[in-house]
Amino acid sequence: MSHIQCYFKQQIKKFVFAVLLLASFASAVGTVAVLEIVPAEGVDLKVLESRHLTDELRTKAREALPKGKYTILTRDNIMSLLPPDSEEAACLAESCAVEIGRAIGAEYITQGFVGEFSGMLTLTVELYESISGNLLGSFVTESRDVMGLLNTIREKAPDLFAGIANQKPAVSLAKDIDAMLDYDKPAEKKIDPQVGGVEKKSNASFWVALALDLVGAGLLVYGYTQEKHGADMYDDYVSLNPNSSPSQFDGAWQKVDDARTARNVSFVAGGVFLAAGIGVHLWF
Repeated sequence: MSHIQCYFKQQIKKFVFAVLLLASFASAVGTVAVLEIVPAEGVDLKVLESRHLTDELRTKAREALPKGKYTILTRDNIMSLLPPDSEEAACLAESCAVEIGRAIGAEYITQGFVGEFSGMLTLTVELYESISGNLLGSFVTESRDVMGLLNTIREKAPDLFAGIANQKPAVSLAKDIDAMLDYDKPAEKKIDPQVGGVEKKSNASFWVALALDLVGAGLLVYGYTQEKHGADMYDDYVSLNPNSSPSQFDGAWQKVDDARTARNVSFVAGGVFLAAGIGVHLWF
């Protein structure tokens, strides 16, 4: 999948997130997603070990948050919310945790990484607010085995998730929407740091929108000049000598008709280009 296709699909997901956001406000129930804890390249962590660490983190979230006020998405929930198209799923996997949280409609989302340092296993867990992109909390630990990582999750995860219950709205709804549309771009760790270019695409979309606006404005100005020109041609037509030949009348009227046609085409095309430019501004 090209970066452009990936970008457009992410914009569609932002619209879906807006709908999910409104639904969340209506239901007043928070949604927390716990992404799978993944090993760094070269780290020997079995799939079952990774899943057990993730399940324990999810369990601590359920225990720490007030019952009835938060929904903890299960592994199956998250998989069902991710797009069935493998290319779209890969596109999301290249994004940061915040983008995934927005795509699946989760208000809060965690991501975890297992690495190696000086012969020991390391674990980093981060908790984000999807709307604003703010990093709400994190913890880092080292251990000689996976059991040590599991014990750290049991010890530190409750405090991490308890911060959600005490979280006060840090931004207004308008800023929430701005953040959702990437006007307030969050800075957080990427799941795949090799993926970039969204900011470049945003800059490119600005220049495309500006070019469309300029073309549209130029066509509208040209249409206005044709309106004036048509009026002058019409004055010439009505001022013809009554004794003029039919061909002279036909020729004069043809000029009026041509000017009016050019005016109409310019106004329609100008409006289309302006609308397209405004659409690009708003969408991207």
